[in-house]
Amino acid sequence: MLQPYHCGIRTRSVRISLAMAMASGLSLGVNNAGAALEEIVVTAQKRQESLQDTPIAVSAFTATAIQDKGIQNIAEVAAFTPNLVFDTTSPVSGLSSGAVVFIRGIGNTDFSLTTDPGVGTYIDGVYMSRSAGGVLDVLDVERIEVLRGPQGTLFGRNTIGGAISITSRKPADTLQGTLELTAGNFERRDARGSIDVPLTARLRSTFAVSSKQRDGYVDRVLVGDKLGNEDQLALRGTLVFEASDALEFQFSLDHTRIDEQSAGSSLVAFTPGAGTVGWSLANFGDVGQGLAALSQYVTTDRDRSFATGRNGTQLDITGGSLISSLRLGNADLKYTVALRETEGEFFRDPDNSPEVITETLNPDYEHRQLSHELQLTGSALDDRLQYIAGLYYFEEEGTDNVFVPVHLPTPDLSAGFPAVISNFADVDNNSEAAYLQLGWYLNDRWSVTGGVRHTRDEKRFDYTQYIGADLDGGPLPFFPGAVNEDGIFSPGLAPLVGNGSGSTRDAFEETTYKLGLEATLDDGTLLYYSFSQGFKSGGFVLRYVEAVPEIRSFEPETLDSHELGLKWQSPDDRLRLNAAIFHADYDQVQVTFFDSLGGPITANAGTVDIKGLELELTAMPTERWLLEAGYGYIDASYDEINPIPGLSLSIDKNAKLVNTPEQSFNLGLEYSWLQAGNEWALRVDYSYSDDVHNDSQNSPFLFQRAYDNWNASLRYSIGERIDLVLFGKNLADERYIESGDSNFGLGFHEANYNRPREYGITARYRFL
Repeated sequence: MLQPYHCGIRTRSVRISLAMAMASGLSLGVNNAGAALEEIVVTAQKRQESLQDTPIAVSAFTATAIQDKGIQNIAEVAAFTPNLVFDTTSPVSGLSSGAVVFIRGIGNTDFSLTTDPGVGTYIDGVYMSRSAGGVLDVLDVERIEVLRGPQGTLFGRNTIGGAISITSRKPADTLQGTLELTAGNFERRDARGSIDVPLTARLRSTFAVSSKQRDGYVDRVLVGDKLGNEDQLALRGTLVFEASDALEFQFSLDHTRIDEQSAGSSLVAFTPGAGTVGWSLANFGDVGQGLAALSQYVTTDRDRSFATGRNGTQLDITGGSLISSLRLGNADLKYTVALRETEGEFFRDPDNSPEVITETLNPDYEHRQLSHELQLTGSALDDRLQYIAGLYYFEEEGTDNVFVPVHLPTPDLSAGFPAVISNFADVDNNSEAAYLQLGWYLNDRWSVTGGVRHTRDEKRFDYTQYIGADLDGGPLPFFPGAVNEDGIFSPGLAPLVGNGSGSTRDAFEETTYKLGLEATLDDGTLLYYSFSQGFKSGGFVLRYVEAVPEIRSFEPETLDSHELGLKWQSPDDRLRLNAAIFHADYDQVQVTFFDSLGGPITANAGTVDIKGLELELTAMPTERWLLEAGYGYIDASYDEINPIPGLSLSIDKNAKLVNTPEQSFNLGLEYSWLQAGNEWALRVDYSYSDDVHNDSQNSPFLFQRAYDNWNASLRYSIGERIDLVLFGKNLADERYIESGDSNFGLGFHEANYNRPREYGITARYRFL
């Protein structure tokens, strides 16, 4: 099934390219009666309907489209989706699989257990609350849908910026399966397979496995290993039991094992900060001499690091869900219960040097979530009324004990000393919600939509935070900031929050609304307007370097979004154009800053005005040619700035949102032909991103200028059973910053760059 594709270049070229693409699609379609786009069916509104009949800005990717585009994990759909940015590592974590997702400038870069993502990820409707391990394999996926804008009246767990909804493939009723092998440079060795086994006339099963391995690309020259490798094993099984024609049960179980080095990073700068000053004073007694010594580790080689500290990501992720579906005449009642658990450890040496400026160690990461959702969908009054109603309950518990070896200066800046910052953190959260959305068809042309959602979140944070001399909490040679009458420091530990330990809790409650008006023209064109509100609850700052009298907290953020959209398909079904313009008031925006000593803090930055547009074009001018294009534009600016004292780098109204390029453009072109009864297909994909700031404080060390990317593949299909695919990614070997940590408080600046040029071959076999 054919899917939208989205690409980008500079303003004038973007407009020219889109105009040419539309013109070529219109003109080349003449006299090709056999060519037609297939219908795209989505479940964005919790019922199966055509993409062209769905009054939501949504991009959809079927299993075929995922294969044709060479998508290996859900992060890669960003290259084909307007105004979506998906980074694969969270700053300050070192995680090799840490999802950082932004839609229309709304998201969250922090992975901590006390903050929530701005974009929700859902697997078969089950919300994934944490970013650790969130760069999911596309194993046995039937469809991926990216919904832009607030979606609270459609999903159990509220999402303020948008949703990535993944639908797993259900087992077939016949014995069949696939086997796929991939080999490439960087010693890439991938293997995946699936098999569908009908056990009885009413009980079907499917099992799938994926193994992915490839070498890293950032050399740790003093150690001899490589950062940024891949070593993952994923398993999934699904049973579907049709108890009767009206009652069905679906049980799914999945497990992923990640055993990799840390995310690839390199050092881009040292500046005077608590860490570099402390190390300089301890080793040289002179800050200038110390910074000069550290400068030798700054490199312009993106694939080179002098780090020697502990690194690695080890995660075990297990999930299970039971979906019970009951057909009640014109209604469907569905109950979903799901449990997900993640445990593991991850480390990083962010200063990328053999010296201990700072390191981060997360050896005890655990997370468990349980969710229940009861959902009723259906129609009434001769199908003129469509409704969705749901009740939702969610709870999670988590532990993340963080240790940060660091050099710090004494309060009088007379000397430096080694220390360990210890952050012991436990969370216990729950969420309750009820939601309702109604669609009323006034006549054959006009319909209206109304929705309401009420959310209540309760959060508890237990903490122990202090500075010690070692990982065991040994006393410091002195107690920083505490002196006796003679001015001599006293031995002991330095509490970072209050007296060092405590517990805090808070509750957040909000009612949000959705209103919409839709018109279907005589030719099937859909015009729609929607107003929707989004809400994300507040929380607590988890990690501290600078001592504070009590836990820092932040308030909820809200969004009022207006969207005007068009969905049009030509009468001959060879050209599809979807467009949306939007405007949003984004209030109490939660962003991550660094305090004056370098601790990451989440705070409410202020109010942001966001407006933009999205265009998606798909054309099949002949039965051999397929063209897919898309364009995204965002104009986001701060209207108000909240005063946040003690930042290492302040912001003002001129600051730009993190992960929000002004323009992006994607273009895909595919040509297929038959030879001796077998099919060849050549595909070329181009993508462009405008300038990007990779942190909220707009550090010049993480600023990425506009860049583009080229991918290509050549597929040879022998009948319906065998595919051979040659592929290349990042063919121009373009290197750009995807993420990073620019910490002026501690004085180091690290950048995570994309992978270099890659190429390989895939062999795929299907047995039917």
